[in-house]
Amino acid sequence: MCKEWFNNLFKEKVVLKLPHPEEPVNVNCTMQNYNIDLIFQKWFEDYQVPFAYQFYWRNQIEIEVTDNIPYPAATWGTPSGRHLAIRPMYLNAGVLAHEQAHNSFALLTISEQMEFIDLHTQLKKDNMMVKFLYSVNPYGLSNSVEGHAELYRYLGETMPQELKRFYPKLFVV
Repeated sequence: MCKEWFNNLFKEKVVLKLPHPEEPVNVNCTMQNYNIDLIFQKWFEDYQVPFAYQFYWRNQIEIEVTDNIPYPAATWGTPSGRHLAIRPMYLNAGVLAHEQAHNSFALLTISEQMEFIDLHTQLKKDNMMVKFLYSVNPYGLSNSVEGHAELYRYLGETMPQELKRFYPKLFVV
């Protein structure tokens, strides 16, 4: 009986799925009808953004919804602060999570960024969920900054615990 149970254990396949799968583009969302407040609320809820940091994300990052960028979304820093631009059809919790992860990465010191890159390199080889993510969507392999954002977008709070300290204002560690 015990041997049969043990053998059956290895016959079962482990089915992995991303906690935050990619949302479809909303072609009906336009400059005339978007609601950024609803998108922020969905991101806060879906990704369990700590309440203590929600004001920061909503008010300290300059957000621009625009059709005047050639890509879905972008973030950048200037002397006046961090900025995020996003096309209305891409307004969803996942794209917002990805872009805010870039803004979170910018809060790390150079030393912390290098630590993340080293750990990320190791986890790409050793962690089953990280390997699965990149087998489904290899964009995070393009560089470690994109990897940082993709890990947060698709894994969120289920990402490997040792990575969470590299996401300031997105987790309480």
